[in-house]
This record gives sequence, structure tokens and C-alpha cells, in this order.
Amino acid sequence: MPPTAIIDLGTNTFNLLVFEQANDGIHVVHSEEVPVFLGKDGIEKGILAEAAIQRGLAALLVMKERADEHGALECKGFGTSALRNAKNADAIIGPAHDMGIHISIIPGEEEADLILAGVRQAVRITAKPALVMDIGGGSIEFILATDKALMWKRSFELGVTRLRDRIPTSDPITVDEEARIAAHLDDRLEPLYAIIERHEPHFLIGSAGSFDTLAAIVSATRDQPLGTDALTLPFSAMEFDAIRDRLLRMTREERMAVPGLPEHRVDTLPYALIAIERVLTAGSIRDLAWSKYALKEGAAFRIMQTP
Repeated sequence: MPPTAIIDLGTNTFNLLVFEQANDGIHVVHSEEVPVFLGKDGIEKGILAEAAIQRGLAALLVMKERADEHGALECKGFGTSALRNAKNADAIIGPAHDMGIHISIIPGEEEADLILAGVRQAVRITAKPALVMDIGGGSIEFILATDKALMWKRSFELGVTRLRDRIPTSDPITVDEEARIAAHLDDRLEPLYAIIERHEPHFLIGSAGSFDTLAAIVSATRDQPLGTDALTLPFSAMEFDAIRDRLLRMTREERMAVPGLPEHRVDTLPYALIAIERVLTAGSIRDLAWSKYALKEGAAFRIMQTP
């Protein structure tokens, strides 16, 4: 069976996965991430800005070429929050179709399903409920699951690009601004907090974007580089708290020098750290893990399961 390509069209980054079916799951032929900032200057207005459209199409052209180079005969795209809410999403979908990339815009609930399907291939979930958190630029997905069942899922339009547009911060962020972001999250995450209180998940699994960066920072702090074949990294809430406290007191220039923190996440990571802290506090969760696999790997797994 020839390789298949999947592109996750996120609000901040586009992610390419070229994969083949293997006996033990997905065999990754090639993967790469490209910062696109599709939601910049438009996400809270429900549009894609012209410059963002051009950046997106340029990235898709490169990714299609890369998929072709690796022998992919089919290229599927999955549009998430920025495309989901954009009145002019066709400005991306039409030209992409002409390139041979067939994009489906998926609702937040389906996004959560695919994220869980990906996470299950990277992190062992037990009979005790675990909470999965995927922080994007436009939305944050939460899934409560055990090894046997999906118990609850919900997508919140609280991604880090949206938060940054709603509550701009100083450099460095002030304690008052941090409190405003926390209050904004608390107000909108009440349904999640009710689920946490009822089911008491013991474990937070973070996938994609901001958690990729957090895992890289944790491993750099431990002086144990994250291997390219690593699918997960366990760490404690205490380790997270130390990183959070350190980074939130830094200026932008200081964050630029943090090992493991890429430039395209320097401005949004503080919002992600505050969001993670609110979730940990709501449930007194002390154990975390990073999952390398997320939406695109979940989509690959679904494709493999389809006759």
C-alpha cells in the first residue's frame, strides 16, 4: 500500500504526516511542522486575512511537493478552528483542491475524537479516567477517557491565538494580566471543571503544539534530550510549576533563549502555561505526560481502519 499524506491545518501551524500502514500501527515516512499563523489578524473577526491566506497556500504547496517526493498518492487536509470559523475559508480550500489536497473542515467534537485516537497510540491510558488536553491556536480540546471508553469530550474556542487577541499582555506579563487570563479561562471552562470534579481524573495527557514545546523544555531542564523516536514523556506537576513560574517572569527576549522553545511559540506559550495551570488546579492533578501523536496520527489511524 503506497504512502498517504495528511495535513493538519492548524490556526498557528500546518503539520504534515506521510505514513504507511504497519503491523504495529503507523509507520511514519516523513513529518514536518510549518508556522503559518493562519489566524493572525482575523481569527476573532471570523475571517482569514489576505497575508495569512498567502502564507497558508505557500505552505501547502511545499507540503504537497514533499508528500509527492515521498510517494504519497493521496493527500488529505483537516481544517480546524481558524478555517472552521472563517467566512472566507474557500480562499484556502479551493486552491488547495487544485493542488491535489482535499480539505475537510471538521467540527470541534470530531477534532477531539481524532486527537484521542492519536494519543491512544502514544500513551497508555488505564482503567482510571485520564484527561487529554490539546492546545491549539484557535481552540482547546478536552477529552476524558479510560482504556476502554471515551467518557466526555468538548472543544472550547480558547486557543492561544484567540487568548492573545482578547487579552494582550505587557513584556513581561504582569501578575494582573495573568489573573485576567486565568479569570477568562475559568469563566468559560466551568463545564470542564464540573467534569473534573465528578470524575477526578488522575492524569493529564497533553498533545500537540504547546505540549510539544513543554516536553522539549522539560527534557532540556533535565539535561536529557528528547529522542526523535520518543512518543511520550511523563513529568510531574512540580516540574511544570517550576517551568511555568520561570517562563512567566521572563521578557520575550529571555524566552527566545530558552532551550526547546521555538520562536513561533515565544508569544503564545505564556497563555498555554496559564491554561494548563488552571486545569491542574481544578483537579489537583499531579502527574502529566506529553503525547507526540495527536490529530494527524489519529486521522491516519482512522484511515487505516477504514476498509
